[in-house]
Amino acid sequence: MSRLANGMTCMALFLGVPSLRCHVLALHKIGFRCFVVALLGECLSMCGVCLVTFSYASFYEPSVVNAVEGGLQQLFNLLFAVLLHRFLGYGRGVEQVAVKCVSLVFVSAGLTLSTV
Repeated sequence: MSRLANGMTCMALFLGVPSLRCHVLALHKIGFRCFVVALLGECLSMCGVCLVTFSYASFYEPSVVNAVEGGLQQLFNLLFAVLLHRFLGYGRGVEQVAVKCVSLVFVSAGLTLSTV
């Protein structure tokens, strides 16, 4: 219900505030492929927000779920950025991928130890 209310509030703001309405009307100026990629990213993000709600409800320690959520978000942002740059040529190249992967391994190991 709160997500629906959030969406309705955003829609009302974009329809009611003239400067925001100008931003919506300017969307036709961007490329179709860029728009689709941005829309896909937002949809995946919303799916993640919806799914994490179930994780918080079913696990006894919310701080562990929060840490896992952050780690997975870091992983998927990295994968998305690398794939988007390599295959579609969008965005800037990701630097120090190996360091980021090692960081992910350390975070995963720490989470594993905290749940044992």
